[in-house]
Amino acid sequence: MKTLSVAQQITNLRPALGIAAQINRWFLGAAVLGAIASLLLWNPLPLTFSLFFVIVGFSRRKLGPNLIAAISAFDKEVPSLGEVSITITRWNADNHYHGIVRETGYPNWKYEFIPQGWRPVPGTYPAKIWRTGIDGRPILTVVQEGIMIPTGDARVESGSIEN
Repeated sequence: MKTLSVAQQITNLRPALGIAAQINRWFLGAAVLGAIASLLLWNPLPLTFSLFFVIVGFSRRKLGPNLIAAISAFDKEVPSLGEVSITITRWNADNHYHGIVRETGYPNWKYEFIPQGWRPVPGTYPAKIWRTGIDGRPILTVVQEGIMIPTGDARVESGSIEN
């Protein structure tokens, strides 16, 4: 896998902004259509696809809004400096990537992300951090190799205290 620069990774995500806010609704709509098809055809196969679309639609409902917020923050806001610890867990045949964002004056935030155009390696790295909202959740974290956008809500790491 060829590693893309941070600028290339951001550029590659920009075309997705048009559908990103509504993607979970598309998944849920496909689930409803599959359930209707299953009833009309009296066949369980479309219902199986419907269950898949429901699971994906609900599990990734924050990804689209987070993507929009991350690109907007990258374009308009000034990042702060901190560090991120990357861990990788393997479940079945899939890798799951997690980052713990640390910065003075904020609690440690933990979230899962999907790397786009780079291959994370476990470790702790200096990072640029863009935050959003009153609580200061990280919406985009950039290390030298790539970008990290939360797939769901970032949450305060247990036992975390403000530095």
